[in-house]
Amino acid sequence: MPEFTGRQLPTRRDEYAEVTRLAVIDAARELFGRNGHANTKVDEIARKARVSPSTVYAKCGGKQGLLESLMDIWTTGTRIQQIIESCRGARTGRDMLSVLAEGYVTIYNESGDIIRIVTQAAASTAAAEACLHTANTRHCDALAEIVAGIRTTGELARDLSDEEVVKAIYYHFRYEQLALTIEEFGWTEARSRDTIRRWVEMAIFKE
Repeated sequence: MPEFTGRQLPTRRDEYAEVTRLAVIDAARELFGRNGHANTKVDEIARKARVSPSTVYAKCGGKQGLLESLMDIWTTGTRIQQIIESCRGARTGRDMLSVLAEGYVTIYNESGDIIRIVTQAAASTAAAEACLHTANTRHCDALAEIVAGIRTTGELARDLSDEEVVKAIYYHFRYEQLALTIEEFGWTEARSRDTIRRWVEMAIFKE
């Protein structure tokens, strides 16, 4: 007999509900990315996901709930924890920064559309602005974990606090900077990654 774990297995109804929820989120991601959060109607999302408008509200909380779900994909997905764990496994502070730099490029490719959606939406409503604030707070909290590890190597400049190091990394590597160098300057991802990493190294490490 299979071992009883004490966990209730999901029912077919649960599985269907999750498939439906993900379909609505995917539809919102596409439409928000194409038309903007403010210009997209719930009816359009429902039609794209092949559900009723009431389902969009019930399963995802309407447009604001969908914006928050997309933000969660960007800021709490498994990729973030993978980057943190990989940094912990690096030998030196500079190695940790290299891992982090590569992680930023990965997030740029996987979630860049979501970051644009959330950032642009923040200019239109207070609720969307709060959503972006939550994203930025999570970003800095994740960086704080990584910076604490870099601190143990003894490589950071002595006059910098962990908070200042977090801000330096955040300033240089946030999505807007990568988008500027790649999309506006025409740099390759590798050039952007390595150039920005060197700027951060000059800002945070001992000479």
